[in-house]
Amino acid sequence: MLVAWMAVASSTAAQETPTPFGTVVEVKRILTEVRVVNDSGLPIAGLGPEDFRVKIGGRRVKVESVSWIPTTTEAAEMIAPPRDGVMPSGAILAEPEPRLIVVLFQTDINLYRIKGLVRMAPQAADFVRNLAPTDRVAFLTFESHLELRSDFTVDHEALAEMITTTEILGGTIDPPRPSPPLLGEYFNADQARRAATLTRALEVVAQSLIPIPGPKTLVLFGWGLGRYNPGHPITTGGRYNSAVAALAAARTSVFSLDITTADYHTLEIGLRKVSHDTGGIYFKTHLFPDGAMNKLVRVISSYYELAIVPPPKLKYPYRIDVTVKRPGARVYVRQNHATGRR
Repeated sequence: MLVAWMAVASSTAAQETPTPFGTVVEVKRILTEVRVVNDSGLPIAGLGPEDFRVKIGGRRVKVESVSWIPTTTEAAEMIAPPRDGVMPSGAILAEPEPRLIVVLFQTDINLYRIKGLVRMAPQAADFVRNLAPTDRVAFLTFESHLELRSDFTVDHEALAEMITTTEILGGTIDPPRPSPPLLGEYFNADQARRAATLTRALEVVAQSLIPIPGPKTLVLFGWGLGRYNPGHPITTGGRYNSAVAALAAARTSVFSLDITTADYHTLEIGLRKVSHDTGGIYFKTHLFPDGAMNKLVRVISSYYELAIVPPPKLKYPYRIDVTVKRPGARVYVRQNHATGRR
């Protein structure tokens, strides 16, 4: 069993407005998304409330209900009744739902980072081409500023043509026809132009996603987040907590695909951290890019939504610990800072 935890607060079903730090609030239920997969990233289906062990702030809490939500046809087909032909007590099988996926490329003229871009651009294009027809995908780039190249669209083939090394660096192709909901309705172009760091860029993207209902997946092809100071640990900057809070409010998990050619580098710490803090995963891509992309596809193909009975006198922010009663299970939890779900 793997404990998945983060020093952030989760979504609440009853909380509608931002809550000041340290404020005590009474909530009826906490709702949070949890991905449960094996070492290969394959979803572990058929779990019910009795399979989850959840603690909030170190206190054991009750899991009232569990909904299994597949986001691909393949995942939906995994949920044959697992126990004597009967679904686990309290488990709910939801219909497959279209996904909202944001692809963000972090670019740089550094030789080693360009190599990674050349390597991963075709992988990203194939990823987009192979999504379900109903999935909405948006495409952005960041170098010295954030740029929205294409709004959410179901025209995956046209979008994939924009995801080449030349187009990522130059951007000459017109974007495909957008498909609602539209990121551009809430995208602040002025803030995007002034976003000088990847941390700030993630915050701007997240703020654009907050008004759009439902969970989102942000696939980040990047070479590093934060700043290296010799003799000191990597620093993510003063905007990091704000960025993660915005990502949480937008119900967005970040999956970081490291495009560098290094076995290890200092700026990967920031990429690992933002994925960990939002319920996503960090992947190396320089040795087995196909394997990284295939695992990403499997991991984002489903999630569980847990309804949790909170402990009395709950304070923000808090930490959720989740384990499951399955050997080898890996658990990834999307949680919130001190802002409740809309």
